[in-house]
Amino acid sequence: MNVASPAAIKVQVDFDTLMKRLLGLLSKKEKDVIERRFAIGHSQRETLDRIGKRYSVTRERIRQIESVAIQKLIRISQDKSIRVLHDLAQQTLEAHGGAMFEDLLISEMLKHIDEPSMVDINSLKFTLKVSRSVQKQEKNQFHRTFWHVNDTAATVVKAAMKDIKKFLSQQKGVQSFEKINEALQDKYSEALLRSAMHIDWNLMEVEPGMWGLKSWRFINPRSIKDCIQIILKNNEKPMHFSDIMQAITADFPDRKKVTPQASHNELIRHDEFVLVGRGLYGLREWGMAAGTVCDLIRAVLMENGDAMKRQDIIQKVLEKRDVRLGTISLSLQKYPFFKRVGRAVYEYDESLDANRRQKYSD
Repeated sequence: MNVASPAAIKVQVDFDTLMKRLLGLLSKKEKDVIERRFAIGHSQRETLDRIGKRYSVTRERIRQIESVAIQKLIRISQDKSIRVLHDLAQQTLEAHGGAMFEDLLISEMLKHIDEPSMVDINSLKFTLKVSRSVQKQEKNQFHRTFWHVNDTAATVVKAAMKDIKKFLSQQKGVQSFEKINEALQDKYSEALLRSAMHIDWNLMEVEPGMWGLKSWRFINPRSIKDCIQIILKNNEKPMHFSDIMQAITADFPDRKKVTPQASHNELIRHDEFVLVGRGLYGLREWGMAAGTVCDLIRAVLMENGDAMKRQDIIQKVLEKRDVRLGTISLSLQKYPFFKRVGRAVYEYDESLDANRRQKYSD
């Protein structure tokens, strides 16, 4: 995300020493709860329930111990290193409109910390938790975990998320960030809009700089049918069934267990898909007529009701579908029921076609 950064500073922090100082201000139980809740020195963060069972108390009691420990550190911690980190977090947030998705905030802060590879990310997140200058909003069904500088920033970023989704819903299609910014620039800064895009669960960057809603089926497919529609729209021309199957496996890894038969069934049963050749499928919305080139020629001659010049047949077929000229000419010569009745003039002999079909059915 290309946005402004805080002043070019490099922070030097000994996190091991810092955490020992901070946790040394807590009681033994508070220290243990904090370490387990924030995965400091542990492989993974533990839930309130799990820690509660360890101490034979309720999850609410563990939550209270965690809250008291954090408030204690906010009040009494005056460590210079932690103040430097709080200042860095505040400057970073302000440069991004006052709020940021947690992962992006941490990533941006690491750019300004010496030897970032040596930083324990969980310890860094905990140092922000005991800050008076920045606040955390836990994830819920509407947004990811994010940090903000004050309550106003949190309110504004939530309003921005709502307006972005409203704008996209009205457009009913993927939009560039520039278009979104142009529509909402009177209400929000560019930096805050960029932050809001990454915080909202339902906003998705489909490709670099292009945004849509995850609730849109053509962006976040819920079925094999949705996957096929996305593949064909991206390809912009008919595809063979086998190529569609390969694309499903490549583009949608979570659909690897989809069988060829299941995919073919979707192509057959839904009107959105049209068989336009031997194993070739397109989208009906493209205005394509169903059937092989032979079927198209037959339809053209039957619609005309009389013999037609080859050039006129070709023109009418091309109106129905984009087909190679050689394929049309070859079909006219290949099938005997397209009778040549003059110089480059053909008519459809239904009796010969019927005899052919009867022969195949027998």
